[in-house]
Amino acid sequence: MLKATKIRIYPTTEQAAFLNYQFGAVRFVYNTGLRIISHRYQHHGQSLSAKHDIKKLLPVAKKSRKYSWLKDADSMALQQACLNLDHAFQCFFDPQQKAGYPSFKSKRGKQSSYHCVGVKAGDDWIKVPKLGPIRARVHRKVEGTLKSITLTRTVTGKHYASLLFETEQAAPAPLKDVDAAKIVGLDMGLSHLAIDSNGRKIENPRFLKRAQQNLKRKQKALSRCQKGSANRAKARLLVAKA
Repeated sequence: MLKATKIRIYPTTEQAAFLNYQFGAVRFVYNTGLRIISHRYQHHGQSLSAKHDIKKLLPVAKKSRKYSWLKDADSMALQQACLNLDHAFQCFFDPQQKAGYPSFKSKRGKQSSYHCVGVKAGDDWIKVPKLGPIRARVHRKVEGTLKSITLTRTVTGKHYASLLFETEQAAPAPLKDVDAAKIVGLDMGLSHLAIDSNGRKIENPRFLKRAQQNLKRKQKALSRCQKGSANRAKARLLVAKA
């Protein structure tokens, strides 16, 4: 059975700089592949596959003078970007998914990079290709074989790692018999957060209302800042955290 856990990592300044480079390379491959596929279909009526056609262009791009900088990034992560783009198109063409057309990734949004070869994890560190051990807070130890690591960076600049393990534990059997006496019905309301079938009422903590008011104040402060200023960059991070 496969199990996954998400942990917080604390890269050094040099490691964070390389991760930013890695995120940019993955984002560039994804956006360029999307641009090529869209342009070929709009102007020539031909359909390209990100999994086969775009993926084959990676070795060619690395040998070129313009895109030779891609050689410094992890090749597995660049290939995974093509697979992610292919999956996005599959969801778009599947009528049951009801997904929109794939959109370009922004450098100001959440960043992600995938690694599945040469990865290791210890009690307080992880290891990915082309980087030394990264300090991590492993709060939940999972026994098994480490299959892959996905590194992410939030909009606020925090770094996380999702570890996928393969364990020898068998998957739990599906539930067949249900004890009717242990079933409780819930009714979500406005004055109360929830009322169960036993008559117990749970008060509404109004978390959403307070969070909306806090976000409104920070968005007003952001709108007053001059574009391109350092204060605007700080205000944008406060809005993202809110």
